[in-house]
This record gives sequence, C-alpha cells and structure tokens, in this order.
Amino acid sequence: MKLGIKAFLLSLIITIFTYAYTYHTVRSGESLALIAKKYGVSVQEIIKLNNLKKPYIIRPGEKLKIPSKKVAKKPRNNSCSLYHKVKPGESLITIAKKYHVWVKDIKRLNKLNSNVIRVGQVLCIKEGKAVSKNKNRKKSSKKVKIKKEITTKIVYHKVRPGENLSLIAQKYNTSIREIIKLNNLKKPYIIKPGQKLKIKKKIVKLKRITEEEKAKTVKKSMPFGFIWPVDKGEVIAKFVNSTTLRHLGIDIKTDCSVPIKAAENGKVIYAGDSIKAYGNLVIIKHPNRYNTVYGHIGKIMVKDGQYVKKGDIIGFTGKLNNGNDCGVYFEIRKNASPVDPLVLLPKKGEVKN
Repeated sequence: MKLGIKAFLLSLIITIFTYAYTYHTVRSGESLALIAKKYGVSVQEIIKLNNLKKPYIIRPGEKLKIPSKKVAKKPRNNSCSLYHKVKPGESLITIAKKYHVWVKDIKRLNKLNSNVIRVGQVLCIKEGKAVSKNKNRKKSSKKVKIKKEITTKIVYHKVRPGENLSLIAQKYNTSIREIIKLNNLKKPYIIKPGQKLKIKKKIVKLKRITEEEKAKTVKKSMPFGFIWPVDKGEVIAKFVNSTTLRHLGIDIKTDCSVPIKAAENGKVIYAGDSIKAYGNLVIIKHPNRYNTVYGHIGKIMVKDGQYVKKGDIIGFTGKLNNGNDCGVYFEIRKNASPVDPLVLLPKKGEVKN
C-alpha cells in the first residue's frame, strides 16, 4: 500500500466518532426532550452518544452522557466586520459556503490550526470596517445580479408632419433599414403625414437572478458531480464535525443487499476490512482531489487498483454499525478533509442515479 493511502486511512481512524460529554442522572418524570432542552442539545445527539435503541425508553436513576457545549468568547479582532456563531451540525465548509468566502480565510482570521470547530464558537468571517445597517442595504442591493431580457413586438406609428425615417428610427431605437424592410418601402422611401408604419419595438425587462437559477447555471457548467450511492434510502444520521460530536459522513438506511454505486468516476485505492469501525470498506479516488468512502458494505465487488465509472456497482449494503438497520455509511473528502455529503449530493428527485 502506498504511503499516501496509509496516511489517508490513518486520518480516517483518528477522526472516527470522538466525543466530549458530561453525565446526567435521570429523574422521575424526565424525558429525552426535557433533558435535551435543559442542556441545549438535540435529542438525536443524546441518542447517538448513548447508543440508545428504539423506542428510546429511559428510567429514573439511569446515567446518560450529555454532549458538553462550551460557548466560545467572541474573538478579539478589531478589524472584523462580520461574525458567525457556530450551530450544531455546521462545519467550516458549510459556513464558508453560506457567506461565499474561502475556508482558508476563515481559518486565517480566527487563527485555527485545523478544521475542527465547536458549537457556540464565534468566528470572524470578514475583515473590514463595520458599517451601518443602511449602508449594508445599499451595498447588498448593488451586488444583486440583474439579467436583461429583450423581447420585440410590432407596433404602429402614425407619421406626423415634419417626421422622416431617421427621426422615427431614433425614437424607437431601431434602424432605418429595419423600417424600410418591414414596410416594403420603395426608393426614394418617401413617407407622408398620416401614413401608418410598422415598427419593431424592443422591450427591455430587468429580471433579478435568483440563487436557484445561479446554482443551475453553475451546475450546467460543471460536468463533474456526485450521485447518491444507493437509489433509495433514508438519511438517519447526518454529518457533524464539532468538539462535542463527530460523525464525518452520513448513514443511509436501505433494505439489505441493495447495490451500492460509485458516486463518481475514479480508482479504487482501498477495498477491505482492516478498519473495524467501518466494517467492509471501499475508498475511491476521484478527480479534483476528492475521495469517497463507503462503509459497512455487506459484500465488496471491487478490488484495489480497479477503475470504476459513476454508477458502477462496487458492493451491496450490509448492517449499519453492526445494528439491525441495513444501509451504507458514506463520506466525501476533499484533500483528505471531510465534507458534508449533503452539500455536494443532488437533492432527492433532482437527478436520477
């Protein structure tokens, strides 16, 4: 195995599900919802951390692990003009995407040595002098992209005394030649008062480009893109990367023995079961320095060094985390750093696998 693959696998092992937590003793009448509200965490986080099974019954006297949430102080940066408080489930990549900035710039402004952030942490997003709300509104209105839509329609113009073809063409922002052609005028192109002329009038409409339209335009210009590893399934555990909880991919619940597909063209750089936390594991290397990770596979159908195309079957679904549910654990990494797959995968129903 090459050194690069070993380093990648080592980074996977280091970043598997690490937690920081405190303990809570369940009192009579308490529910998971009340406990979660008390500590400012989600019910799902408590269930995940304590490995609770359905129907999630808790009893008085039972000790539960609770994710600790330390609120970070606002970073001292007199030149910072925009701050963001980290919410559960957010990562540097999702925050950078929200504000249209680079991850490396957020790390530089906040002096971060890694991509790890914690819930409640306050990050400086942009440098610059703080401006008033009114100024912000003016700036944002200037940044709105406007698309020109030009349509034409035929109108009639009644010639007035003293008018000639040049004046009429100038009035309707058209050409003399266009008026002559449209009305079949013959030389010497004499027009008389009261005469009706057909004019091709241009109508310019200014249309605001929506975020959805911009996204569609970008998507069309980028042929590279990931598909879902399974045709049907439910995401039962989302991407989380914080100091309190780390789940660096998504768990997709499906039926058992369902085909798992390669999310993009690439080369299989690992296929085996040497990392117990992932069970049967396949890692595929893609263009643009991306890797995809497929864990808890029931049966692997590819080998190391094999090239696969987007949609090729690489295995079949097995048991998730050695539990009762079948499915696949799926990660996307850019330069070995985990990325939320839901940011890069198409919305369900938008693109068919």
